[in-house]
Amino acid sequence: MNRRVRSSLSIALLLAMAVLQSGTATARDLVLAEAHPPTHPIVKSEELLVRRVAELTNGEINIQLKHSGQLGNEDAAWKNIRAASLDMTRINFATLVNEVPAAKLLGLPYLFRSRDHMWHVLSGDFGKRLENEIAKTGAVLLTYYDSGTRSFYTTKKPIRVRSDFDGQKIRVQGSPVYKDMITLLGGTPVVLPYDKVLDALRTGEIDGAENNIPSYVSAEHYKYARYYSFDEHSSVPEVLLISKKSWDSLNPEQQKAMMTAAAESNVLMKKLWAEAEARDLAKAKKEGAVIIEKNDLGMSGIEAYALKLYSKYVTDPTDLKTVLTILQSK
Repeated sequence: MNRRVRSSLSIALLLAMAVLQSGTATARDLVLAEAHPPTHPIVKSEELLVRRVAELTNGEINIQLKHSGQLGNEDAAWKNIRAASLDMTRINFATLVNEVPAAKLLGLPYLFRSRDHMWHVLSGDFGKRLENEIAKTGAVLLTYYDSGTRSFYTTKKPIRVRSDFDGQKIRVQGSPVYKDMITLLGGTPVVLPYDKVLDALRTGEIDGAENNIPSYVSAEHYKYARYYSFDEHSSVPEVLLISKKSWDSLNPEQQKAMMTAAAESNVLMKKLWAEAEARDLAKAKKEGAVIIEKNDLGMSGIEAYALKLYSKYVTDPTDLKTVLTILQSK
């Protein structure tokens, strides 16, 4: 074999090895579990995440988005993230309360004065605590997603001051703190599955409920509960997670790309959620809903009752100090 032939074979071998190595580098798939349907703003934001991760890694990372609960509900996703049998998921902080102590504090009523206040708190020391506690479970926090604020809506009369709760049967989730809050405010808490609320409002089984504007409209609760009082008593964000095992399998550049794409999806989610709120609020008003703005509520009286719950449900002195710091922050 002459020198020219040997040289040609060597070049061909090197090219073949380069192609093989290149092919190996692109074979990294991640699965993202999502309970919401494809029309939900969160899924639209996750679709941006998928595209941007692929772009920023030059196709090295491919995220397969499994929406509509294809891989189970949020409880199952959280369990699988901790077991490292699932790469990524988006869930509400309420799902994390048993393993992430700080998540319990997020569910306290009237903890945040506004959405801006919540984002400010999450970007500070409390947000760092959440990240650290999540890390101890075997997961990495990538970003937060907006899920709006919950307010009360009623069928017979609007809620403007504390005494307006007297005698009203208000549907709440199964959370003990919210059942106690309604009782303290003078109402009667009624725990019902979400899909039963519309009929309960129509028949008078309950006098009101609480949720964000998009849910108030999409579930058609506004047709029977005409009065929506913007007290914004609850604001609990969603969180995008990746398992620690999957995170550690990425190189530093890929991790940077993931964080960049997650931050961009956060911005889009805020925009889409704000648009959904504005659109649905306009629809509710057009069809006869009466909206009582926060400035028109006697909030000091309502909040004073709710604050009594803190000493009952926040027994750790450090946590109580954290809550007071949040309440006093700007």
